[in-house]
Amino acid sequence: MNILRSITTRGLVLISFLFTISVNSFGQFPDEIISATKQGNAVELAKHFNDKIELVLPQKSGVFSNAQAKLVLSDFFSRNKVNTFKIIHQGIRESSSFAIGKYQSNTSTYRFYFLTKNKGSVTYIHQLRIEKQDD
Repeated sequence: MNILRSITTRGLVLISFLFTISVNSFGQFPDEIISATKQGNAVELAKHFNDKIELVLPQKSGVFSNAQAKLVLSDFFSRNKVNTFKIIHQGIRESSSFAIGKYQSNTSTYRFYFLTKNKGSVTYIHQLRIEKQDD
C-alpha cells in the first residue's frame, strides 16, 4: 500500500512538473505581439494578423483584411501614442490563446483584448478589441 502511494505521489509530482514546463514554454503570449503593441507599430503587429481579423475599436469595428486592419490600427496608434503597454492577464486553451493588456496613451487608457490561434508553429491574431477605460 505504501509503495503504491509513493508511486502515485511521485507520478503526480512528475506530471505537475511536466505541465509547468509545458505551460511556461508554450503558454507565453508571443513577445513579438507584445513588443509591436508597446511600440504602437501597426506594421509589425499586422505581421501577426490572420488573413481576416475582427477589429473592435472605439470609432470603427468590423471584419477586415490584413491590409485594411493594418490601416485602421495605424490610425488608432497615430491618434493615441503609446506611453506604456503591459499584459495583465493571459491564458491558453488547446490551439488558442488570449491576452488582456493595458495601453496607456498621453490622454487615455485602453484595454486591449487579443484572441489568437495557432496554425502549426505560427500564432495569428484573429480578434483584437480595444476599449476605452474610464479610470
